[in-house]
Amino acid sequence: MAIDGRVLISGAGIAGLTLAICLKEYGEDPIVVERSAALPANGYMMDFFGSGWDVAERLGLTDKLRALRYPIDKLQFVNADGKSYASVPIARISRALDGKYVYLRRPDLLRILYERADSLGVDIRFDTHIENLQDEDEHVNVTFNDGGTEEFSLVFGADGVHSEVRRLMFGDESQFARFLGAYVAAFHLDEHDFPVGRAVQIHEEPNRVAAFYPVGDGKLEATFVFRLEEVDVPREQQLAFVRRAYKGAGWIGEALLNAYQGSEPLYFDTLTQIAIPRWSRGRVTLLGDACGCLTLLAGQGSHMAMAGAYVIARELQRYDGNHVPAFRAYETMLKPAVAARQEDAATFAKVFIPTAESKPWLRRLVIGAVFNPIVLPYALKAFGSNTILEDDDV
Repeated sequence: MAIDGRVLISGAGIAGLTLAICLKEYGEDPIVVERSAALPANGYMMDFFGSGWDVAERLGLTDKLRALRYPIDKLQFVNADGKSYASVPIARISRALDGKYVYLRRPDLLRILYERADSLGVDIRFDTHIENLQDEDEHVNVTFNDGGTEEFSLVFGADGVHSEVRRLMFGDESQFARFLGAYVAAFHLDEHDFPVGRAVQIHEEPNRVAAFYPVGDGKLEATFVFRLEEVDVPREQQLAFVRRAYKGAGWIGEALLNAYQGSEPLYFDTLTQIAIPRWSRGRVTLLGDACGCLTLLAGQGSHMAMAGAYVIARELQRYDGNHVPAFRAYETMLKPAVAARQEDAATFAKVFIPTAESKPWLRRLVIGAVFNPIVLPYALKAFGSNTILEDDDV
């Protein structure tokens, strides 16, 4: 590859760091800027497999993924008293995915990617973000928050669902946002005495679901997904907002929220997809959640972010740094896969959180059927168990 000039990546998230690693290994010298002062400590637990695993394998990161050890033996669905009505061994899920599977925290994946990027000498600048962009045909003029201006050959917006690069190049987020009618909140507890044992425990009630993950030494991760109309919630009111949504919740949901004292940052956002007709304009292109946010209900956001980063770097290599055909090829390959997964997630969002009309006996019957050892491998295909890079030999 021979990109004529410097490359800028906005966002040190999963997509941005993966792209930086790929470009560096192809001989480029990307610069990554990140608005935050450090890698985020907040996030949520997630299953990691499929396209994300495929990219991690190609980058030699799977040993670090497998080294993650959380005291999780089972996935359980529990009633309001904490009694399990469905229990699935994690080993069964792993077997269905040929062992290419781990539970991890989003910050775990970021740390693994950051350490690889840092070891390769990638220039990562925290407390830095783009204030303005001007595509001048032969280069892009970038103004940063400190007032400095620099020229870059290519700029990549990997700055998440609320992307500033997307706003500067394509307009306000409201044009592309698709609210799925729900919110997500997640946090970490360093000390607790809630009876979760060695199982992920999921409790669902009308319009709200809560999942609790044991992560060792009295530590616990909690994720709450709940259905409410879209409103603007200031940061300082987010915890109170979630507590109101779970007032009277069964099992340990309400008690755990009351026990949380904010010692770790609260992850909070709407479940909102981004659907944008074009991902590229001139020498600037988007990747990850900035152009194709799936939401966590798709179970594939990190997978597609890594796959997109891998593909765009590969296409730039294939076209010897010529961004015009490379960006076109990238969109041609990724867009249909992202659109299909967005539609699946929008459909799933309607059934994942029970409504007042949902029949608990029927939901429990479906859960039991989905996690049946024979059915499970086929069910996982709907959540991206097949890599989109499967036929790629580069």
